[in-house]
Amino acid sequence: MNLVIRKDNKTAPLALRSAAALLCCAIALSSCGGREAHPIASTNVGDGGLDCGGVSREFAANERQILATVKERSQAQGKNVILGATGVLLFWPALFFMDPKSPEKVEIDALRNRNQVLTDLARSRKCPAPKSQLGEVYKRLDGGVKTSPAKRD
Repeated sequence: MNLVIRKDNKTAPLALRSAAALLCCAIALSSCGGREAHPIASTNVGDGGLDCGGVSREFAANERQILATVKERSQAQGKNVILGATGVLLFWPALFFMDPKSPEKVEIDALRNRNQVLTDLARSRKCPAPKSQLGEVYKRLDGGVKTSPAKRD
């Protein structure tokens, strides 16, 4: 309150009010920088009741979700490039809209780990192992190096 009203009950100078308004806008915009990751669990309570068809259906659904998340990730990266260039060259508040967290990578890794668990489950039940249709996508995500998802203990 002391920033806006002085002792003689006159309003503060325009420059001070402008600075306060700019600070408030910067704080509000800084919360627009992206979203939180929502990874799935690698094991579920209902895994014991899945049959061979259920394993393959869930595997396929996870691969569809991976494709959607990869598309979202590429759009977010393109948006970050545009916002970064705009922020550096023209309008610095645009930098507040960048998403440095990359929640899509966390979600993709969780889906890949879930698919590895499903593959192991299918193998233990003597079902045909689900085949991934995303080999090229995985190579691109891994930077050309073929890696397997994290191992469970």
